[in-house]
Amino acid sequence: MIQLFGMELHPHRVFESLAFFIGFRVYIKFRRKETISEEKTVYVLIGAILGSLLGSLIVASLQDIPKLLHSIHSHGLFGIFQGKTIVGGLLGGIIGVELSKKLCNQTRSTGDDMVLPLCLAMCIGRIGCFLTGLTDDTYGIPTSSIFGIDVGDGVKRHPTSLYDIAFLCCLLFVIKYLLRQKPYEGFQFAIFSASYFLYRFCIEWLKPTIKPYEEMSSIQITCLIGVLYYAIYFVYQRRRKYRAKSSVYVH
Repeated sequence: MIQLFGMELHPHRVFESLAFFIGFRVYIKFRRKETISEEKTVYVLIGAILGSLLGSLIVASLQDIPKLLHSIHSHGLFGIFQGKTIVGGLLGGIIGVELSKKLCNQTRSTGDDMVLPLCLAMCIGRIGCFLTGLTDDTYGIPTSSIFGIDVGDGVKRHPTSLYDIAFLCCLLFVIKYLLRQKPYEGFQFAIFSASYFLYRFCIEWLKPTIKPYEEMSSIQITCLIGVLYYAIYFVYQRRRKYRAKSSVYVH
């Protein structure tokens, strides 16, 4: 628990709230205003928030259905809010944004402006996961490597929350400094999302979570869907660019 002004606050809730606040403020400050109008920004943000919430809850619920049913039995409908997952939130947010863009006729990509806010928010949120320890279900399996950390049960485990932070920092550096010359709008966000989905699919093997779907978890299934989506997306963008060049050459 975090002691603040004489109150005991759960670290996960504190850092989750900070993540949302700071991520939102960074997006508002650094978004390119020529890309999307103020009015359409509201629609996109609503789509992102609702999509992220639904996606996060659905994927977390499918992760352990018996645990979900027990939570609903104990807390009623509020039991469905006992678990959330970043992967579900990311994929749900992508779907929510794309649907809201269709509704408000926003044709230009807005994703690149989200890379920095998302990286910051996810890193801050992972600090809360790490400080929460065993009750957060984001810790890793036991390890004898130098990276092992005791998260509260006397066993050295992979600090997967810290691995997430390290990966996101490296990914942000690559995207912002090595991939600055983007070939099309939305390229940076696509690289960010595809890379994170692929990373999370792999890192989930270092977590002692149940894997009821052909030895995979609902998070890993979601990651595969995300990777497949972006594989198709990259092929489509490459072909579109090739057709555009061919058209110019013919004329």
